[in-house]
Amino acid sequence: MNPATAANRPALALLLVLSLTHGVVDLTSGAIIALLPALREAYALSYGMVGLIPLFANLTSTFTQPVFGIISDRSEMRWLLPLSLALGGLGLAAVGFVTSYWLTLAAVVISALGSAAFHPEGAHVAHNLAGGRRALAMAIYNVGGNLGYALGPAFAAALIAAFGLRGTAWAAVLPLVLAAWLLRLLPRWRAHEQEAAARRNGLAGDAATNWKGTVLITLVVILRSVMHLGMATYLPFFWIDVLQNPVATAGLVQMTYLLAGVLGTLLGAPLADRFGTKPVLVASFALLLPLQAILSFLRGWPLLIVLFGAGFLVVSTFTTTLVMTQEYMPRSLGLASGLNLGLAFGMGGLGTSILGVVADHFGVTVVMRIIACLVIPALLLTLVLPPVRTSRE
Repeated sequence: MNPATAANRPALALLLVLSLTHGVVDLTSGAIIALLPALREAYALSYGMVGLIPLFANLTSTFTQPVFGIISDRSEMRWLLPLSLALGGLGLAAVGFVTSYWLTLAAVVISALGSAAFHPEGAHVAHNLAGGRRALAMAIYNVGGNLGYALGPAFAAALIAAFGLRGTAWAAVLPLVLAAWLLRLLPRWRAHEQEAAARRNGLAGDAATNWKGTVLITLVVILRSVMHLGMATYLPFFWIDVLQNPVATAGLVQMTYLLAGVLGTLLGAPLADRFGTKPVLVASFALLLPLQAILSFLRGWPLLIVLFGAGFLVVSTFTTTLVMTQEYMPRSLGLASGLNLGLAFGMGGLGTSILGVVADHFGVTVVMRIIACLVIPALLLTLVLPPVRTSRE
């Protein structure tokens, strides 16, 4: 096999391990979001106070992920991967044992620090192992996170149903076991990653940072994050408070929305590799616009079908925006991931908190319609993004 062909092949086995790790990290994040109805009942919280919980988690990512990204660009810190697993699991476990709302916020911050430490390092590793199939590699990396986040609501609901809020203690078991396994795997992992990087060196040069593209894609991710986190946070309350459905079914509806994104991630990556990331991103937002616009007016099965389509399209953009950010910042891959997954996503958490205040004053239905309106500026910004194409050459 010639060097160019070898460099073009992704390291699938290690990418699958990375995807599993990503899934467990994001399982803890998804579980925390799903605990919001139980926490509202336990501490008699308003919508605004509920919105502060994801806000604290996302502000933690906002300020720390770019820092972790810069560190990742300057030095190899693969030990952050098992450490992040441990922090994510222990923070989630603590949520069920603290005795006040403010201590709950502190536990959420600990778990969020685990997520913040993982994502830039994990995305950097995925890029290094991608060969010439960057969208595919990022999809494998992201699909684990999407699946873990989607299963978080059912995971948390099962723990609460069986053990009450203190059942979150069991959430630390899988992250700690996987962290111990990763520690043993790291030397072999590091050697394989360095070998893949050596094969790739000299086959393609890194261009300068495209600051226009970086700023615009960051704005797109902020808007997308408000839409995604807003839906994940307030969809259960729309389902319970507006549609008068049983509380026990809210987690399943939330999981339907998030699992649809897993399928979107898998199908979107081959299209991005073939047709380019920008055309796929434009098409995703264009198709999302009518679905999100009618969602709050529907009931029953039509609502669930449209909800599935909206989740499919929103989460499918995660891979394309991450790849585009790295393409715009080829010399700062960790920082690019920190901006995309940390700063922009964290600002989405701020928007979600503001939506909580809106829900307190005007109702959850208004929040759902505001989320629909945000698709328009996201689509317009996507149209003016500088073009990039995932290279397979």
